[in-house]
Amino acid sequence: MPRLKLDAAPSNMMLENRNNPLKAKSTTVGFVVQKAPGPSLRPRAALGDLTKATVNNQVKNEQPDEKIKKPAMGIAPRKPLQSTNVTKKVVPAAAPKAVVCTNKAEPEAYSSKQLPIEDIDLDRDNPQLVSYYAKDIYSYLRQLEKSYMIGAHYMDFGYIIRPTMRTILVDWLVDVHGRFKMLQETLYLSVSVMDSFLQADSTVNRKELQLVGLTAMLIAAKFEETWAPEINDFVYMSDKAYTAKDVLAMECRMLQKLDFRLGRPLPLHFLRRNTQAASQILDQVDVLHHTLSKYLMELTLPEYSFCHYLPSELAAAALCLSLRILDENDTDGSKLWNHSMVYYSGYTYESLEPLMEKLCGLVASADVSKFQAVRKKYACSKLYNISTVPHLKSPLVTVLAKRSAAIIMSSLKVFVLLAVIVAMAAAYPQGLDSPYKPAASYAAPAYKGAGYANGRAKIQVYRGPSKGYESGKGGYGGEGFAPWGFYATQPEDNKAYGY
Repeated sequence: MPRLKLDAAPSNMMLENRNNPLKAKSTTVGFVVQKAPGPSLRPRAALGDLTKATVNNQVKNEQPDEKIKKPAMGIAPRKPLQSTNVTKKVVPAAAPKAVVCTNKAEPEAYSSKQLPIEDIDLDRDNPQLVSYYAKDIYSYLRQLEKSYMIGAHYMDFGYIIRPTMRTILVDWLVDVHGRFKMLQETLYLSVSVMDSFLQADSTVNRKELQLVGLTAMLIAAKFEETWAPEINDFVYMSDKAYTAKDVLAMECRMLQKLDFRLGRPLPLHFLRRNTQAASQILDQVDVLHHTLSKYLMELTLPEYSFCHYLPSELAAAALCLSLRILDENDTDGSKLWNHSMVYYSGYTYESLEPLMEKLCGLVASADVSKFQAVRKKYACSKLYNISTVPHLKSPLVTVLAKRSAAIIMSSLKVFVLLAVIVAMAAAYPQGLDSPYKPAASYAAPAYKGAGYANGRAKIQVYRGPSKGYESGKGGYGGEGFAPWGFYATQPEDNKAYGY
């Protein structure tokens, strides 16, 4: 066939053209002019258009004198750029700067400054310590804890429940926490959620108080635990005093009241940071100091008078007190709590002394207290029997406890005196013009006897000034006043004076 002749002819001719390049010109042109008989077939796309290639070769071969330069394999030849008359600004080259080769220092914690203290964030290999950001994280936690503050004595006015009921509830929650074997953070968060809710809702009655404690622990378990206990487990721990629907309803009520704000920093977070700093700065700090600090912090959970302290302050005071209690050399507290500890904790030794005295008061009264859940918890060998060590009865603890008791008694006397003054002001309203004349709009109530004592009538509640009962005439009060709860010889004596 003609197709076979066309395919075979170029192969033979190309072999000849390789040996004799001058002969290739004539043979190629002759091959293009002579066409094979038969129908013309278009060559395949894979082989390319041979007719166009031969025409191009013919045009190029018309200039035999020029040297044919083959481009390098894989690089297409480029045309030279045309010269333009655009003036270019010559920028003088800057003088090279001298490069001093120094050893590259290891980067410090993020956005921290060099201070004359010992850096405890030098372990860069452990990613769990996040040493590059540790300082900023704890700085943020100190700012965050101020937005979750619990008011001091928030339960004193307008509440049906009393602080003693809270103490009984928290002591029971410590036992429940131990039965479920949950994390330590769960217990602290349970008390925090409970106090935050009770501070926001003053309508909780005595029957709902235990339900509030159970629900707070359920919420804390969901927040902290990997596997939280079921609702039926909490119902069983309450001796089936409540149902699962009651727990769910209280959970919705508490979360709505708290606006789902559950991320309050805990004392345990700050204690771990402080212990890490103390263990690297002070050589004698070990696991006993950390365990004793946890025991001191958990002693404050049932106490209503400690709920308003910041978690960072409580953690710093607990560790500082444990350093002093377990110190065998009787080192001064300001030397143990040096500048590095002040920097990492945020508190000086002088600012922690009042709280340390109150902690010593708790330790001294822990043996005779009715609430023994925390003390029994730390009396096991797993926690090094830390609640029974003889160091807790050292003279240091006794002195600080007595000092705390003296402060409490003085403050209690002041409180009682203020209460008496407020009660007297409420019982005897005075006018503005004279301190001894009653207000014009006030009418003294009629006298009602309140029983007899040794044959005499006792007035338990007496309101209003005395009438015609002046001082110096056998009276019992001053001018215009009658004392509280005084005794008259007979009921007729009171009637004689218009009482």
